[in-house]
Amino acid sequence: MYRTISMPSGIRLRQLIQNQHKEILAREQDNDKFLHLYDIGAYWVAFERSACRLSGLFSESELTLFRVSDCVEYVVMASVPADEAEGCLGGYVLLHDGIYRKVQSEHSLPTGDYRHWHERAVRSVLL
Repeated sequence: MYRTISMPSGIRLRQLIQNQHKEILAREQDNDKFLHLYDIGAYWVAFERSACRLSGLFSESELTLFRVSDCVEYVVMASVPADEAEGCLGGYVLLHDGIYRKVQSEHSLPTGDYRHWHERAVRSVLL
């Protein structure tokens, strides 16, 4: 699919994190059923529990860490090229609202599995 990108993905990502990190982290707090994705142009990104799911679906996903003032731990973000994400997940989108997409997951995500993934993801990026 051809994409018209008016703003570089990095700037879109920075604006997303600066302006919506509280909403994003609130969505992820007890999220065990959905994949919350954000289209930043060339990439689709997911955070925390959704990042865990996305990295499980796309072995080539890239993990990034960042900090926000409201969170004592690193926030983990996974990103995949938009064309790949759209090709794989586009048909499963339940809600499409601007850059935000909500995808139903087939299986719930146990908290223990997520915590183990989060710790491993942070170590892998920091080392």
